[in-house]
Amino acid sequence: MLKDNLRSNKILRSIYIKFNYFLFKFIFKLSPKLSAELSYWKVFRSSVNWQNPKNLIEKIFWLQFNTDTKIWTNCADKYLVRDYVKKCGFEDALPKLYFKWDSAKDIDFDKLPNRYILKTNNGCGMNIIVENNSKINKKKTIRKLDKWLNEPFGYFAAQIHYLRIKPSIIAEELLENNDTYSSSLVDYKIWCFNGVPECILVVFDRKGSNYLLSLYDLNWKNISKENFNPNYKYCSYKDIPKPKSLAKMIELAKILSKEIPQVRVDFYDIDGKPYFGEMTFTSGFGVFSEDYYNYLGSKIDLSKIKRTQK
Repeated sequence: MLKDNLRSNKILRSIYIKFNYFLFKFIFKLSPKLSAELSYWKVFRSSVNWQNPKNLIEKIFWLQFNTDTKIWTNCADKYLVRDYVKKCGFEDALPKLYFKWDSAKDIDFDKLPNRYILKTNNGCGMNIIVENNSKINKKKTIRKLDKWLNEPFGYFAAQIHYLRIKPSIIAEELLENNDTYSSSLVDYKIWCFNGVPECILVVFDRKGSNYLLSLYDLNWKNISKENFNPNYKYCSYKDIPKPKSLAKMIELAKILSKEIPQVRVDFYDIDGKPYFGEMTFTSGFGVFSEDYYNYLGSKIDLSKIKRTQK
């Protein structure tokens, strides 16, 4: 009942999100590892095995606290990652960048095209889609962006690399497709381990904070049923047509993830052309079955990774 009220009541949801943010910020200040532990317990109902991590999430936590994660910070930054993509030779896969600002008050809306997307560079889901620039509520938009800039993402689950990002705002080309099988742009998230793609998590039918997920192997076989957590509310077993640019997406993902123990590289397919979305190093968890988390964890050999003192 409480969860239903939070989803349907915007005011209650806003209060809950604010409370959760400051709670995890407080916990993080006490102990970053405690923040990781609590977020893990919430999903798995067990403690993180720090000494002998097995599943994917435990190993991601281990990497966060025991290795050099500078590349995580640079490539999770939605502005700086563009330089990394260019350096890898894939500038053509980047959406057009219109402007970058350090403060929302610096935005000159009159210089922007009619349709675009605004993003903060240091978070998750902090996007504003603008379909008609002449009708945008400038004051409301500036307030929302300033709030995102001043409440850094990363306290939940001790995602420390996000907290190292210098906050900014970017305006990018609004990517659009007319796929009849999804009410929104389809997001193809390729999970990679040291440059080897393993699976593709597909996100479709986005509406607000809701969406649906399907899972595929590299040959575009739907492997959702055997690998999803059946209790995860966003899981779907729906078949999504194979994107025309799948082979190119996989090729790009291999190079972008080379020598990175694990990362999710996200793409869009626009009329058969792949467009880069983002790189995610600490993906949310709960979507997969326990067995599949263990399987993905087996793809990371921690004994081959240089440990640093932190």
